[in-house]
Amino acid sequence: MSTQTRPRDAGVTLIEVLVAMALFAVVGSVLLGFAVSTSRVTDQTRSMTLVSEETRLAMERFTRELRQASEVLHVALPPATGGGTALTFWTDFNGNGRQDLGAADPEVLTYRWTPTSRQLTLTANDASGTATTLPVLAAAVSDFGIDLRSSSWQYDADGDGITTWREVDASAGNDNGVPDSATELRHLDLVVVWITATDDIHEQSYHTQVDLRNRTVD
Repeated sequence: MSTQTRPRDAGVTLIEVLVAMALFAVVGSVLLGFAVSTSRVTDQTRSMTLVSEETRLAMERFTRELRQASEVLHVALPPATGGGTALTFWTDFNGNGRQDLGAADPEVLTYRWTPTSRQLTLTANDASGTATTLPVLAAAVSDFGIDLRSSSWQYDADGDGITTWREVDASAGNDNGVPDSATELRHLDLVVVWITATDDIHEQSYHTQVDLRNRTVD
């Protein structure tokens, strides 16, 4: 009488199941971490792109309007680095030779940066003549500044090839350490501008020099 061994039922053991589950858990954790990391990088890239594009457009708008300025009316520079800055200028958009304060396309513009609020704003009259102030950027502006210069080389006291507003103030202005008199402002036709915007993670900076091409320097 022959004895035959019955084949074992096909399947997997408990140990094999546990090993497979452990492997799947490891692979799943790796894939999940990769997906989260990719999503975070994508969000950061998108945020950085938005800040960069918005800052670039704001700088282009400011420099375009400033380049056409017929006259610089008022300047407020900070007494120390990081202080508030403001620049008011008149741009004769319609070419009539007058400051149209209540025009639909306002001609007297004030750009102002307030470090406490980290906002760069534009103040101009609306069609009814009412002064309106709006932020230029949605992103926070961590730094904004201007430096005024002149192409009147005769006032370049130190002979370094750059006529600063301080040299104009001392030679042709009231020598009070502030670019505030109409006489000295008439000599200032070059404006260096820098701006840094941030979303508190990324920063984007731009720096340029604007030639006020419609100015006639004495």
